[in-house]
Amino acid sequence: MVDADHYQVNSTRSQCVVDVKEKICTCRKWDLTGMACNHAITTIWDMARNDIRAGIPEEWVSEVYWLDTWKKVFENVIKSIPGPDNWRPSRCPTTLTPPKHHKQVGMPKKKRKKEFGEDEVVADFDNGEKMTRKGTTSMCIKCGNKGHNMRSYKGQGGVHGR
Repeated sequence: MVDADHYQVNSTRSQCVVDVKEKICTCRKWDLTGMACNHAITTIWDMARNDIRAGIPEEWVSEVYWLDTWKKVFENVIKSIPGPDNWRPSRCPTTLTPPKHHKQVGMPKKKRKKEFGEDEVVADFDNGEKMTRKGTTSMCIKCGNKGHNMRSYKGQGGVHGR
C-alpha cells in the first residue's frame, strides 16, 4: 500500500498501481472493461485481509453491468410500425435517383476474374510460365503410334514415308 487510496501490486511480469478511489489501474484493463482486473482483485483481497472496508462486489464493477441499469435501458417499448402499404406518400419535392455510371479512364483489364479456387487448379499444371506436358505421351498423327510425333517420324517400314 502506497497510501489509503493507492496500492502497488507486484506480479511476475509487471508492477501496477491501483487507485481504489478512482477505480483505475495502470494496466488499464479496469478502465477499458469496467470490470476489476486481477491487480484490483488482489487489492480488494488485501483490503479485506487488513480489515479495511472493501464493500460489496457490485461497487467494484461499472454501473453498465448493474441490473438496474439494464432495466432502465429496456424499460421503453418500441412500437411496431405499419407495412409499406399503409405509409403516407412523402410531400418532399425532390426524388432520389441512383448515381450515374461512368466508364473508368484507361485501358480495360484483359485478365478475366477467376472463380474461387481456380488459381489452385491452374497452379498444379503451371510451372510459372507455360503449361507443361508432364505425364502425357505424345502420339504421331501420321502412323498413330505413341512415343513420337509427326516431326520426329522416321517412316517406319516405308508405308507412310515419302
